[in-house]
Order: sequence, then structure tokens, then C-alpha cells
Amino acid sequence: MCPPDKKSKSTVKPKPLPTIAPYGENAIEVTNLTFCYDANPGKAILQDLNLSLRTGARCLLIGANGSGKSTLLRILAGRHLSKPDNNVKVLGLNAFRDTKLNFHRAYLDCDWGMRTVAFAGAGVPLMADIPVHGMMQRLQESYPERRDELVEMLGIDLNWRMHQLSDGQRRRVQLLIGLIRPFRILLLDEITTSLDVCVRQDLLRWLERESDERGATIIYATHIFDGLDEWATDLHYLTDSGNCGWQGKVQDLERYHELKKDKHPAKMLAIADFWLRKELVANRAARKLEAAQGALAHALDPTDRQGGYSSGRNIKAETKDTDMPMVRRGRLSDVMGNSGVMNKHK
Repeated sequence: MCPPDKKSKSTVKPKPLPTIAPYGENAIEVTNLTFCYDANPGKAILQDLNLSLRTGARCLLIGANGSGKSTLLRILAGRHLSKPDNNVKVLGLNAFRDTKLNFHRAYLDCDWGMRTVAFAGAGVPLMADIPVHGMMQRLQESYPERRDELVEMLGIDLNWRMHQLSDGQRRRVQLLIGLIRPFRILLLDEITTSLDVCVRQDLLRWLERESDERGATIIYATHIFDGLDEWATDLHYLTDSGNCGWQGKVQDLERYHELKKDKHPAKMLAIADFWLRKELVANRAARKLEAAQGALAHALDPTDRQGGYSSGRNIKAETKDTDMPMVRRGRLSDVMGNSGVMNKHK
């Protein structure tokens, strides 16, 4: 799959990676983490959460939609600042402030290759007309052997043009770029949803080797449990209240041994269904509806000027008839946060 002319291309000596001081047995330590988004400070997405994961573990992060799995992974990836300052440690370092982690930590989610277009107001695939071998070219040339291994495993043609790819092909390119640099921490957020069966299984086996041979620590959030019965070493169950329902080694879970004894064909699926269905039944009995948990659900109100004076942002308008503030009418220009079309109270 890898063109000969690309394989023979001159390589670049990779820069030395920042060193990490000895940090103990656990690669990831989360202690009493409570996290809220600024848009809704009274609603805790994660509540008194604790997580300990030893070096070299492969952990499945299990939870219902909206339970906070993506938020937790983003915090571990350094995308969100949590308080108090040192309650989230990765490789013994502050997950948000220690930038050297960016050379040892990889985070892959489903937003890669997406951008927000102002006039559309939604994420659409990045349609750049560039070849795969031209993306992060220096990084690819720094690790040619690892690149070629990933190219072969993922079935990628380095001459593909990005604007011509399907969703599954684009996902494979994302994996190539994200996994080229050797990592010590890998955070995966439903990254295999667009992959076909064979590529997904090959990827899982490759990740297992990374964990066993290099001691990489992997957290994988997914709702697809095919082929995972023997893959995971650890489980972490995140409840719909944002706290830990169960965590530990798979071998310490009694229900796993019961399913294994009964020769259940899909043990991880059965475990996830057992945990999540109890929540579903309880919520249905209480007629508790699931709250919206998309990215825009946690975005700040674009009409709130947040102490600034940009036009169209909740500034009171003095008129002859009323002293009430103007409010957005709900048109796209208002939602996007520009001057917008405003409507006065009547």
C-alpha cells in the first residue's frame, strides 16, 4: 500500500522527547474530581470521581450517552482545566499545565478533520485537497518504520487526496497521524465507529502489542464491544451521575467470571448491558429524560457579552416605549454571536 517512492524518501532524525521523571506504579491518577462547564456551573458533569490506572493497562471506559466519558478523556488530554489544580495527574504531571505531556500523550476523538463554517454553523469535514503523505510530513519522516507499519495495517494509500476520502478512510488517516509518534498514554473516544471489521480488529491487536511491549497505557471509550472480551485488562464504569460505579482489573470482576464460566459469547457486551440497563430502567420509571450533552450544550450563550461590549450582546436599548433589553430572535446570525437580528420586548 505504501508507494516505493514514498518509502525511499529521506528520513528526518526525530527530536529528543522531553524526559519524564519516575512517577510510581500508576500512569493516571484522578482524585475527587468534580467538573462543571462554565455555561452551567451548577450542573456537575463529573462528581467526586476517582480513577487509578497502572502503567501498561488497557482500560475500557463504559458509560451511557452523556455520562461524561468524553469530558473525562478531554480532561486527561489537557483540554480542560480542572480544580483543585493537582487532582488530575498523568505520568505524575499536571494533566493541563505540564506541556511536555503533549509529546507522550495521544488523544483521538471523532472531531478530527472537522471545522465550523460561519455561514453553516455546523461541523463539516475539512475538504483540503492535499495528499496523505503531505500531512504532518516532518512527523512522518521522523518515524518512517512506524509510519510504514501503520500504513500497511490500516490499508492507507499515501497518495490519497483528503477531499476525496470517505468517512472510514478519513478515520484511518487520523489514526495514522495520531499514532505515528510513540506514545505512553493513549486516549481514544469512540474512534473506531467508522472502521470496517478487519481494520478494527487489526488496530486492536496492534494496540495490544503497544501495551504489552512498550508499556503504553490506553483508555478506550466505546459502545462497540465486539472483539473486546480478551482485549481489556481493566474496566471503569462511569455512572449517569458522573461518578465511578466500578473500577479495577477485569479479573477482579465476579460477573466476568460467571459469564466466562457460562461460555457467554459476548462477555463485555453483557457486562455493559447489565450496568447501563439498571440506569435506563430507573430513569424510565422516574420519567427522567436525558439532557442534551453535545458540544454546543456546554457553550456559553453567544448573546451574553461576558463583561464586554460587542454589539448585539444583551445591551439594554433605551426607547420611547420600553426600557427592556433586546433579546435574540433565534436566527442564525444571532446564534453565531455577531450583531444579529434583535427583537425588542413588546
